Amino acid sequence: MKLVYTIPNKLWWIQDFLDANAYKDLHNAIIKQRRELNLKTAEGVWDKRLHRNLKAPDRVQVSQYPPFEALKQKVINNTFFKLPVVEKITTTIHYMKNRSGINWHCDDSWKYGATYYINSRWNIHWGGEFMFADTHAHGFLPTTGNSLVIVKAPLDHKVNPVLSPIMPRISVQMFMK
Repeated sequence: MKLVYTIPNKLWWIQDFLDANAYKDLHNAIIKQRRELNLKTAEGVWDKRLHRNLKAPDRVQVSQYPPFEALKQKVINNTFFKLPVVEKITTTIHYMKNRSGINWHCDDSWKYGATYYINSRWNIHWGGEFMFADTHAHGFLPTTGNSLVIVKAPLDHKVNPVLSPIMPRISVQMFMK
């Protein structure tokens, strides 16, 4: 596990978040079970501004999903940033196909958001970058399997459209209060 980038008290990007076997098990569980997970479009669920001029991602909120329990505990107790007491945590799988993305927004109804990247391979030409901006820093983080981005609200961010016609961008999104 290594901290690759941080904006102090706002954003943490951690690579090699899970050990290799845990990552492989989580990756395989989501890939193998994706048809049973009942993914649905975010259109009609999310505010239209989040996906205006984009294809809305497919998603499913999951609870009591055994492959996520260890991931959630590791997010809450990660080495680089100890989250304060977490009263509520939601977990959602995002499955972003070609032309899916999320426009600029701020998840200020939550204290923290965390995105865990599932894709074991991702080409820089396939888009899907996580972009962020605040008064002190702006930039992007590439889609890197087995990495975690933690954002403390408020922080403006977006996901660039996925450009791969065959490979979806798959992540686990967690929101915490």
